[in-house]
Order: sequence, then structure tokens, then C-alpha cells
Amino acid sequence: MSGDFNYDQYKKMSRIAIHFVPGATVTPFGPSWLYLSVGGGVVLLLLLFFLFKSIRRRKGGLKSEKQPVSQNADIQKILNVLQKSNGQVRPVLLAASGLTDLPVTIPVNLAVSLAGTGKCLLIDLDSKRDALAKVFEVDSEKIETHLKISPIQTEFENLSVWPARYFDLLKQMNLRSLLDTANKKYEHILLYAPYLTVLADRKQIASYSKQAIIFCKDDEKAAQLRRLLKTCDCKILLEA
Repeated sequence: MSGDFNYDQYKKMSRIAIHFVPGATVTPFGPSWLYLSVGGGVVLLLLLFFLFKSIRRRKGGLKSEKQPVSQNADIQKILNVLQKSNGQVRPVLLAASGLTDLPVTIPVNLAVSLAGTGKCLLIDLDSKRDALAKVFEVDSEKIETHLKISPIQTEFENLSVWPARYFDLLKQMNLRSLLDTANKKYEHILLYAPYLTVLADRKQIASYSKQAIIFCKDDEKAAQLRRLLKTCDCKILLEA
């Protein structure tokens, strides 16, 4: 370059200039870059935090969904009646003439509670929905024809379920044989029959159960349930 440096001419030729100030910190994009970096880091940490909580919630989701809802006064009342039956709480038929009177949460809550005092088998007689298999997320559609069908162990300790679909797959309801075998293995046996009065095998179910709890708000339907159970010599422990 020639001797004299024309600063004004150089400045016109350059569109970007970096000024070096003695004692100052040099950043490639100025102070705003530092603020953006810090802000971006905070946002990233928050996103990671919420992602971590979401993953933990998902992992515990299935388990929390299977947890029984808080026991209300009716559930506790039923448990008290069962516990006062001289220890003979098997089998017990949970009978109703409609789903509104006997939702699936009631047998689930009772079974989980009873499983805390001994092995419990929950038998589903609601072939319309196969609801218990769905609640406990067990596969009731596939069975090995060369194997003997057995109750399915749930994720709850001491609690097994017999899906309603099993009766369809077996093409019969040999309830007496099932209960005879279950009596040797389980301390508690519950039969869930929300549509008992319309089942073709209702008399067989009532006769083999021997004791029942009625769930019905309609007086006429409750009387129909009482007549059925009395005819089949099935003792009514409680009308919930």
C-alpha cells in the first residue's frame, strides 16, 4: 500500500466494520447476542423440564388409571358387610338389572381392596362389554385351544380376573366347575353381573353364587332381583 492511508475512502468501500475499544469485551454480534443466548438457554431448560415431567406422567399413567378411585361410603359399607360374613366371602354375586346401578368401578374397587387381605378372583359376567378385561388391560380375545383356560393375573398383587369373553370362547358357561376350582385357590371371589335379570344363565349364576349384593334404585327392578335370588336360594347380604 502507498504511504498515506485514506480512512474515509476505506470506510466507503466497507459496509461492515468492527471497532476495537481498548479494555472492552469483544463479542461477534454485540451485546444483544449475549442476551439472546441467555434467554434461549432459559427457554430450553424450561422445555426440557416440562418434557421430563410429561414423560414421568406418561410412565405412571397406566398405573394411575388402574388405581381404584377413592372409596366412598357405599364401598366401605359393602366391605364391612363382607368382612362380617364369618370370613366366608366367596363367592359373592354383585347383581343389578342395569349398568347405571352397577358401574365397573364398584367391582374393581372391591376386588382391589379384598386383594389386600388375600387372593381375589373377579369374574366378569358382562359379555356385552367385557369391561374388566379393558380396565385391567388384559388380552381376552386370544387363547390357545390346546391349553386349559385360566384366570389372568392383573398388575395388582393377589388379584386375577376371568374375562367375560372366555365364556364365549368356551361356548358355554360352566360356572359351577369354575367356582369349585376357584374356591380352592382364592380367599375372595366376586362375580360382576350388571345385567343379571336378562342373562340366559341367570338362575344358574344365582344358584352357584349362594350369596349376593343387590344394586338397584328402581323398586320394581329391585323386587324382580329379589324374587330371582330367593327362587335360586341365593342369600342377599346387602341392598346397596
